[in-house]
Parts: sequence; structure tokens; C-alpha cells
Amino acid sequence: MDVRRALPHPALRGIVRSFGERRASLGSAVLTWPLPARPHQIIDIYLAEPFKLRIDDGALQIAPETVVVGPQGARRIQLYMPKEIHLFNIHFQPAGLNRLVGIDMTLLVNEGIAARDILGRHAARLDDAIRLAPDFAARVAAAERWVGGLLRDNSKDAIDAGSRLLMATGGRARIDAIVERSGLSARQFQRRFSLQIGLSPKLYARTIRFDAALSAHRREPAKSWTRIVHEAGYFDQAHFVRECRALVGMAPSELIGDWDNVFSL
Repeated sequence: MDVRRALPHPALRGIVRSFGERRASLGSAVLTWPLPARPHQIIDIYLAEPFKLRIDDGALQIAPETVVVGPQGARRIQLYMPKEIHLFNIHFQPAGLNRLVGIDMTLLVNEGIAARDILGRHAARLDDAIRLAPDFAARVAAAERWVGGLLRDNSKDAIDAGSRLLMATGGRARIDAIVERSGLSARQFQRRFSLQIGLSPKLYARTIRFDAALSAHRREPAKSWTRIVHEAGYFDQAHFVRECRALVGMAPSELIGDWDNVFSL
């Protein structure tokens, strides 16, 4: 798997976390993995055949060629790879999509929706620009121009600051302290957070922590699970097992068999 990452121009880093691209030729290999709960907001552009997916053991679906993917809270999704993988994506800051296009992010929770249905004519402009670009660097430049063309206000607010603090601390920052610093009432904060991020502050923190544990396992597969779950902020492995069942719909023992194929998109 050829994996590339690039940071955006500093002027865009309040909206975009990174740009990425993955390429692979699988030949006759069959590659599949679960998509567990995660906090990320992403636009995926398939430059080869799109992935297929199965949601909650339903019928097999084909992903849109350009898709806006919201945060995943608690839904069982299995991804199936084509023979040729070529995927470019834009990985947004926690409130990035809301700030860029004003979408109510609750509409994207547990969903991957065709970009044209979310972004309208702006989706076609992005799609054309990325597909016409000859290489990764040119695709990054095209995506930056697209984001820059939509960006009208780069100022931050209390929700942006609070959500990024939760992300930076692996979901372990105290939510009541974040609310207190925001200058909003608890009810106002909850409502605006869900609108701009998609998930409630508590569920968002849980998905960040769960994603952090899986990411730690991918980075250091030889590291003990006891140490991983402790460092991620779980009381013990039983706590992690309960969260895995709640957020993925299966026990870790069922998920572990596929973890060699899991990678963060």
C-alpha cells in the first residue's frame, strides 16, 4: 500500500487537518475490514473503483465516487476492497465541514453521502479538479484552491476550540471545563456542538478515545492491550470491551481478526 499525507497551507489548517492518498494493486487478493466508530469528517474521492460496503449485515452497497463521510458513532460497517485502490481524501478539522459549507453535521452521522447531495455544484468543481490533476502534489494544490474558494470566515468559536481540545487530548479533556470556558450554557453548548460536530460532546469524546486505542494498536501491534487501553483512558480491559460492543456491535475478539487490514482513511 502506497500511502501519502500532506498538511494543508497554514491559512487552511483551521478547516483541514490533512490531505491523503492511498494506492494499491491487490490482484486476486480479497481485502475487507470493519469500519469502527470514529470521530472524523472526510471527503473521499475514488480515482479507481469505489469501495463496497455492508451496513449492519444489510445488502452490499457501492460507495459514491465522491463521498462525504461523517463521524461514525455506533453502526456496524464492513468495507470491501476492489482490485485496484486509488483514493484521495480531505480530512477535516472537527468543525471544519460545518464552518466551510454550513451543513448541519447531525445529517452526516453514521453516513457516507454522495458529495453532490451535500455540496451541490461545489462537488462537481472539486471532483473535476482532483481527477484532472496529474499527481498527488497537484491534487493537494487543487483541493487547497477549492477549500480556499469556499472559505469566507476563518475565525474560530467556542465549539471549534472545544472539539479540537477533545481531539488533541484523545477525548480525555473534561467536558464540563470546556463548557465553562465557552461562555455558553450547558444546553447551548450541547445544541451547538451537535450541530457543528454531529455527535454530542460525550459521544464524540468516546469515539475519539476508541479510535485512539485502535490507532495505538495499528502503530504498535506488539504492545499489550492492557497498556493500550490504560493509556487511552479506559479503567481496564473490561471497560474497553463494553465500549467495543457499544460502538462497533461486536466484542474485541471478533474485531481483532480483521485488525491487520484496518487502516485509518
